[in-house]
Formats: sequence, structure tokens, C-alpha cells
Amino acid sequence: MSLSAHRNAWILALIATLGALGMAALLWPRRGSDADEAEGMGPDAGFEDIPKIDVHVHVGLGQWEQALEIMDANGIRTALNASGGTPGAGLERSAEIAERTGGRLRPYCNVSLARVGSPGWDRYVRETLTACEAQGAVGLKIFKSLGLGLVDADGTLVAVDDPRFDVLFETAGEVGLPVLIHSGDPQAFFRPPTPDNERYEELSAHPGWSFFGDRPDGQGRWPTWHEVFAQYERRVARHPGTTFVGAHFGNAPEDPCRVARMLEAHPNLFIETGARIPEIGRHPPDELRRFFERFEDRILFGTDLQVTQWGRALGSAGEDPDPPSRVPAFFDAHFRYFETSARGMPHPTPIQGDWTIDGLGLPRSVLERLYWKNADRVFGLGG
Repeated sequence: MSLSAHRNAWILALIATLGALGMAALLWPRRGSDADEAEGMGPDAGFEDIPKIDVHVHVGLGQWEQALEIMDANGIRTALNASGGTPGAGLERSAEIAERTGGRLRPYCNVSLARVGSPGWDRYVRETLTACEAQGAVGLKIFKSLGLGLVDADGTLVAVDDPRFDVLFETAGEVGLPVLIHSGDPQAFFRPPTPDNERYEELSAHPGWSFFGDRPDGQGRWPTWHEVFAQYERRVARHPGTTFVGAHFGNAPEDPCRVARMLEAHPNLFIETGARIPEIGRHPPDELRRFFERFEDRILFGTDLQVTQWGRALGSAGEDPDPPSRVPAFFDAHFRYFETSARGMPHPTPIQGDWTIDGLGLPRSVLERLYWKNADRVFGLGG
């Protein structure tokens, strides 16, 4: 994979930082070692014995064995596949994989959002979600296309809180399917995709991820990040009997205070950490530690690991898949962030930004809830 000048600059800066930290940092020593304590990781590092449930992965039906190998090598006991499929279109196969893996890789179900407003929509929703629950789906995954892709016949974007979807979210609550919902995207994706955008490398590799200015279909402009987020909050508020898991740190990792206000206002809302450690790791660690302790029963561990026919994506990737050699560092960076008090660490997904992160050093009781207890309770995984 050819590296851009921007990536080269990032690597040079990283090398300089590692050189300053010394050879111990360069070799990424085992958590809990004397070298870790010298870096400020503290004596409580080393929580490899805590089970881990990753509530946000994407695994292709033909790649489940590869995913299981990655889980085994990196201490993931159970993973929840957000690309589980729909009844009659993949979910049955996902259920078979769940059985073959002894429940280690379990599916969310998906629905055809494009059928909204068509004859029989309400019946389709109820029958589909009932079948999802019967076939062992752990929840319902809503992709960001709701709000940023799905359009009506006149070309208008369908909002996250469009009332025609009320039946979908109400029924999810009735049949006991938690909703993992991705609304919006990083705030930088709603700004001009120019070299001064901190996500410029990522947007250059994926121009379709930009939501700035005019839509490519010529049907008006993209909504702002704030507009989409407000739609999402109204959706959560409208269904107090439905459990929501806000993907990607509640869809607002740039603004933990806003996420905290949502958690306070909506007891049916939980959040997960998938693909947003680079972003939340930029906030002052003492503030984020207090956040995790305050909402210790509401935060779930997720990575957004993707293992598909295309290859691996570790939270995000460039034009090419991430090489297998990067997988251990990806997971280790997550664990170091949560478990240690190290400062100036490389974050898990370099393409997401040229900065370092500071560890939280969470106590064991909080880590146990984050890593598995909360997910076990929310999704009813049975311990």
C-alpha cells in the first residue's frame, strides 16, 4: 500500500515520539510489567483475566473462522455481528454460525429500510422482527443510511425520526431486541474535505464519506451534524420502552457532555465505544475517567472490527485493507487506553487522525462492567 505524504509525516512524528519514550515503548511491553509502570500505567495494570464481549463487529458469512481466530488471539470471548442479515437473506446462516461457535459470534438482524411506506410495511416490520428474535438475533442494527442515505420518491432524505419508522422501533422494544443505532458520523465529515480537515486522509480514501455541501445526487444539501444528531435524540426519546445502544460513543465522541446529558435524560439509552477511541482519547483523561465511572452501567465495549471479503478494517481503513500484522496493536491500544494511565500513546486507528491518546486507568469494577457485564445484561447473553 503506498503511503501519502500525510501518512509519512505521521509515521515520522510517531517514530520521534517513540524514540523519546525509549526502547521499552517501542517494543510495546506486556501490560503490567515494570516498564509499563515506568510509563505511568500504575500497579493495577494487567486485566487479561476479565472476559471481553465486543458488541460491534462486522463479519462476512464466509469469514467467520478468520474472525474467530482474531478473537482467540486477542482475548475476545464473544462478538456481536452487526451484519447478521435479514430473515431469508443471511440471518439463518448467521444463526448457524452462532451455533457452530458455541454462541461466541452472534448476529444482530437487519431490516430493509427502503421498504418504508410501501404496502404492508407495518406487517413486514412485525413479521421480520418476530422472526429475528425467534432465530436468535441479539438485537437490531440501524445503519447511518437512515438520515444520510435513504430517500423518498421526491429525493428528500428520510430523517432518523421519520414517524413512519415508529412501528419499527416500537416493535423492537415489544419483542425484546435492543437497537444498535448509528446516526451521523464524525463531525469532521460534515466539514469541507480539504487538507486542513483533520480527517483529510480518511476522506481522501473514501470521498463518499463526506457529508459537506451539496449531495452528489443533486437533490439538495446534506444536513448538518447537529440536525442529524437532534433527529437521533428525538428517536430515542420517543420510545422509552425500547433499549437503544448509541453506536460510536453515542454518536457524539467529540462532545462527551452532550452524550452525558442524553444518558441522564433517557434511561433506555446505552452507548458503545466502537471505532471512537481515537476521538475520546483526546479528551482530558481525568474527565473521561469520571464519565466512565459515572455511567459505569451504561457503556459497552465495542471495536467496529470488520472481517469481510474485502479484508480487515480496524475501526477504519484506507484504500486498502489493514494488514494482519496490525491486529494485535489495534486491540492492545484499546486495552491500554482503558486499563492504564499511560500518556501519549498511539491510538488504534492511525488513519482517523494524527494525534496520541492518554489512558484512563479504570478500576477493575468499572472494567468488568465495560468489558462484559453491561453487554451480558443488555443483550441477555446468559453470562
